[in-house]
Amino acid sequence: MLIKINRQDCLKKYQAFPLSWYNSVKDEEEFFYPKVFRSYILTIPSKSFKGHIKTLCIALSELTKGLGYDTLIFLGDTERAWLYQDNDYKPVKGAQQYLIDNKIGKRFNGALQIDLSELPTFVKHLAWLARCNAALPYIHFTDTRQNIIGSICKYGNLHIDTLNEKTDKLFKILIDKTPLRYLDGNCYNQFGKTSAIAGRQTVV
Repeated sequence: MLIKINRQDCLKKYQAFPLSWYNSVKDEEEFFYPKVFRSYILTIPSKSFKGHIKTLCIALSELTKGLGYDTLIFLGDTERAWLYQDNDYKPVKGAQQYLIDNKIGKRFNGALQIDLSELPTFVKHLAWLARCNAALPYIHFTDTRQNIIGSICKYGNLHIDTLNEKTDKLFKILIDKTPLRYLDGNCYNQFGKTSAIAGRQTVV
């Protein structure tokens, strides 16, 4: 089940969410990111993005359950709406239709609270949006007690920041029980010979 949360209500309650905004006085982008304890990039050796995401969805659900969370909250770092960008690429079209079917309107830019049972399906669609819709805000997630901040990048890797030592210790124990592996260095496109991503578009 997807539960919609008004953007301002979410930011008031969950103040650890990363944010990005344009400062017209300075004529530049400004950013907020919470103080973190440790940062990790996790990946899965895969032959295709589709198979990669299927495994990632299961692993993230297991990790979430192991950390003791029954829900995660997802929010974009800017005020752009979830459905700001159209894309005719089939997997992205399916992801957009999934949001529409769950009553997400064209202008909705708030948070989505996702319970464990829905998490694999939601993350699958989110991963395609993040991969192919370049105009989409960076979508971050946290638990209700704000112990972690996470996101899925366009390459399908899981970026996780632990916000305290207790969570970090448990996190490292749990990772060893999943197919997730630590990535050394920067993210890259492991599903093609070039950095180009099939279906990736932006708003001109």
